[in-house]
Amino acid sequence: MNIAHLIDSGGLYGAEQVLLTLCKQQQQQGLNPLIVSCGLPGEAEKPLEQAARAQAIPLLIWRMKAGINLEGMRQLHAALVKQNIQLLHSHGYKFNILLALLGRRKTGMPLLSTVHGYVKAKFPHKMWLYELLDRIALGRFDKIILVSNQMRQLKAFSGNSSRICVISNGIATENTNPSPVQVDGLLELVAVGRLSPEKGFGYLISALAELNRSQPTCRLTLMGAGGLDAQLKLQAEQLGQTGLIRFAGFVSNAQAQFHQYHMVVMPSLTEGIPVTLLEAMRNKTPIMASSVGGIPQVLGADNPLLTTPASIDSIVSKCRDWLQKTIAEREQLIERNYARYVQNYTAEAMAANYLAIYQSLIAQRLSV
Repeated sequence: MNIAHLIDSGGLYGAEQVLLTLCKQQQQQGLNPLIVSCGLPGEAEKPLEQAARAQAIPLLIWRMKAGINLEGMRQLHAALVKQNIQLLHSHGYKFNILLALLGRRKTGMPLLSTVHGYVKAKFPHKMWLYELLDRIALGRFDKIILVSNQMRQLKAFSGNSSRICVISNGIATENTNPSPVQVDGLLELVAVGRLSPEKGFGYLISALAELNRSQPTCRLTLMGAGGLDAQLKLQAEQLGQTGLIRFAGFVSNAQAQFHQYHMVVMPSLTEGIPVTLLEAMRNKTPIMASSVGGIPQVLGADNPLLTTPASIDSIVSKCRDWLQKTIAEREQLIERNYARYVQNYTAEAMAANYLAIYQSLIAQRLSV
């Protein structure tokens, strides 16, 4: 089975990591995945493209003009037909829209889209228009995959359509390198993600200032790049936290450093099932995360380190509670997180679920 995964990547974040993991598993299943990585004419090689090469995943680098470039999509489709692609799997609104405009009849293949996350933009922002077009486009796909049950509550995916189903993200099983349970000195926190509003890092910085008000209690390393870089650095300076917050920029394979920290913090305002969450669970690193999207599903709704979204007080309270817990209580929660990962969020389980859908879609197309 020859599968084309189409994506216009902005970095090497959660969606890209899931895609790479899925492709490696599909190779082990005997499938032939191809990552089609789109960019602008003259754009340098992207981090996703470098990672795909390093992992020996077949790659088609495609460059075309921005916007709704239907002619560029036609040319790409022709190139994929020559490679005997049997199914088109989109990972983002750009190819959702372009494939829908091309049409199922023209493509001659089943169309599948994974919605890795959903950030609602406000009118009249340009992204508002793209979201509208994306919702219309998804109506023309054979199957829509959501990464958490909570995403079904969004208006765009409400209803009981048989075209919509949920497949949780999964990551490969590796040897663990656990974080220290004992806190000697400062509580070392790490946060990973794109520096954008929906990640909620501004709330985390404000919470850190409150925790350090009387004396230094916590130190934060922020791994990520994005449009809020200057704003967050200014906030840290104004709150007197410059010496206690390190802006590390984009860090490749950030999870390899988790064992150096006492806790991974995710103050997100919206999420699907973030890969960073699963990596921390696998690594036996404690996680404090907002109760949004698929996070409560993954950690359990009764997890004591779930925080209220956009709440500085909640972050402060949970950090203080953690510092008051005994080592045995911390270890118990860490082992619970690890057990939930092994049971529900491995790469093997994710790939098996996708394979079943691929086989069903291709069988339906052949029977027409």
